[in-house]
Amino acid sequence: MLYRHLADSAQHRREYLGIIPHSAALGLEITLADLNRCVLRLPFRAELADAGHGGLANGAVSALLDNAGGVAVFCALDAPADYSTLSLRVEFIAPPASGADVYARVECVRLEGRQAHIRGVADCGSADRPGAPFATVSGVFFIKPDSRPLRDFGALGNV
Repeated sequence: MLYRHLADSAQHRREYLGIIPHSAALGLEITLADLNRCVLRLPFRAELADAGHGGLANGAVSALLDNAGGVAVFCALDAPADYSTLSLRVEFIAPPASGADVYARVECVRLEGRQAHIRGVADCGSADRPGAPFATVSGVFFIKPDSRPLRDFGALGNV
């Protein structure tokens, strides 16, 4: 399973998100990669904050949850494949805490045919201790048939 690739190496986790320009620009970090699930961190930066409440803006949090869904799908696959977000639903319960980092805790709950289904939450806890969720996510990723990964997974080592 591919999750071992990310679970075993902090360098591989950094490189995996670093090759995705939007993820790199946001500064996303994988804090946990395990079978079918992951935890991603979006560090607080003032330029990503919502002026109304001082926490990270909904768009940045949505991008975090989308990326976490992608990593969870990667962790559920047996071999690298090209996949993309087919649908993503983010429900905001409350704004994130002002000035706080945000964590996305997402799992791939089912692989069925060419679809990978994910669900998860966003909170302002810590890597080890979830806080109260302020947003939920559910979505479907499409695994492209007979795909060859578009990204250079070879740069990550023996996958």
